[in-house]
Amino acid sequence: MNPKSAIFSQYLSDHEMEKITSDEKFIRRVLEFEIALAKEQSYLDIIPKKASEEIGRVLAELTISPEELRQGTLLNGVPILPLLELVKEKLSTESKTYLHFGATSQDAMDTAMVLMLREALGVINERLTTLEDNLSQLREKYGDTPCMARTRGQLAVPISFGDKIDAWLEPLKRHEKRLTTISKGALKIQLGGAAGNRAAYHEKGETLSDALASALKLSSGSSWHAQRDSLCELTNWLAIISSILGKMGADILVLAQSEINEVTENAEGGGKSSAMPHKNNPILSEALVALAKLNAGLQSQMLLCLIHTNERDATAWILEWSCVPQMLINTATSLGHAIAISKKVKVNTDNMRLNVERFKNQG
Repeated sequence: MNPKSAIFSQYLSDHEMEKITSDEKFIRRVLEFEIALAKEQSYLDIIPKKASEEIGRVLAELTISPEELRQGTLLNGVPILPLLELVKEKLSTESKTYLHFGATSQDAMDTAMVLMLREALGVINERLTTLEDNLSQLREKYGDTPCMARTRGQLAVPISFGDKIDAWLEPLKRHEKRLTTISKGALKIQLGGAAGNRAAYHEKGETLSDALASALKLSSGSSWHAQRDSLCELTNWLAIISSILGKMGADILVLAQSEINEVTENAEGGGKSSAMPHKNNPILSEALVALAKLNAGLQSQMLLCLIHTNERDATAWILEWSCVPQMLINTATSLGHAIAISKKVKVNTDNMRLNVERFKNQG
């Protein structure tokens, strides 16, 4: 079963994030990189202005399908070579020489990935804000309701439902603040050339990197071909978000158990059983837990990307191509489900109070 299949696409994936991480978007971002690179190089007299203008004009109008890159990617291990070959077919002899001048495939692919991350984080941050608002409203409405704390699976002492909501909401707020610092390091231009030292640009390498970063509205700095710590820190941020939501889902799974019945995940229905039509299974909460586990596993793969041998290591780099888009999709899916829960959940206040009274009466 494929989570991205039509059957599971709404439950275990996210349409908006699938578009952001799609091959079509990737190709467009690579072309965007090449256009900006040529333009900034011409400003610094690295390539002729005429060539830059032609590259910009042709690439802006060009559409390349993923299918056109499939065979070339199989032959070369990266899609940039077949992409550049297709572009060169549209350029004059002189301009062909200056396309992708001094850059390497990893520069184009990493920058395209960073542009993807920037767009994706905009969506994730927006959803995060919505979820925080919804949980705050839920707390305002039901926060004073007494309910039972449970430690190590057993009844502990009475608390308020607001205490439970805080355990979901406060980590989200803290983690949202962390993104400002983390994104500065991760959303950075990649321009290193053949071995990461921008040798093809001589003394103009740093200036070109700064100019290209400004044009693409990214951070600048040294090449990070084999330095994947900032990227891994960002994917860890994604994994933590999904794990915080996984904790929320795990709590709801307990609270929604028939013998506890303190919340109903979806008061509007859903979660039906083919054999037991009376049930309202907390299926979104189940997905939150599963998606958190999936992202935790993918983050363990991302840690292996830090073991990046020498100046370029495809065995480490390739792992990112699979992990990063999927982690974005998993995180967006989790946030979508958590927002739905925060809108549709029914808080069974009478049962919460009843369970507290039963506990008190035991003494």
